[in-house]
Amino acid sequence: MSFEQDSVRLTADNLKALAHPLRVQILGLLRTYGPATATGLAARLGLTSGALSYHLRQLERFGFIADDTTRGNQRDRWWRAVHRSTEFSSADLDPAMAEAGEAYEESVIAAITRSLAAAQAERRNWPVEWQRVYDLSDVLLQLTPDEAERLAQDLIGVFNHYRQHTPGEEVPPGSRTVTARYQIYPVAGQLEPEDQP
Repeated sequence: MSFEQDSVRLTADNLKALAHPLRVQILGLLRTYGPATATGLAARLGLTSGALSYHLRQLERFGFIADDTTRGNQRDRWWRAVHRSTEFSSADLDPAMAEAGEAYEESVIAAITRSLAAAQAERRNWPVEWQRVYDLSDVLLQLTPDEAERLAQDLIGVFNHYRQHTPGEEVPPGSRTVTARYQIYPVAGQLEPEDQP
């Protein structure tokens, strides 16, 4: 499987499709594990395939997922993610879409929390070499907004030096899909309204 495009940028036109937490989860599963049927996705999410139908249609309607025409039949429709990743900037958003933007961001935070909890729950069963690389580090930095933006670009540059995940693609022996995340945000309670631009 390969992605048609590397990333998709969320806009006022397509944001509402991802302003629902279940759709963020569905898209994440398709990007991580590759093509799946509604039945397979429902099993992973603990839902019925009927409960997913509407959400799958919305993701398809806005171009996030598509039929995987190399699999399935008339009764068994397979879905695949179209993009490897999603780009979003609330600063670029029309104020009328602020609520949808916040809903999307909250869904992403919830997905990250679930992912970390699942990794923590499985960790003791991992081979020792993978237990050693498990890392939840953070670093407190004193930055200006420009420096924080440059840091984000630098981190993406580092990530891009490594092999990107594509479900089903042949990989070197011993490699596993690894999530490398970063968050850059001011520590809560530091910014007063008058400090904001």
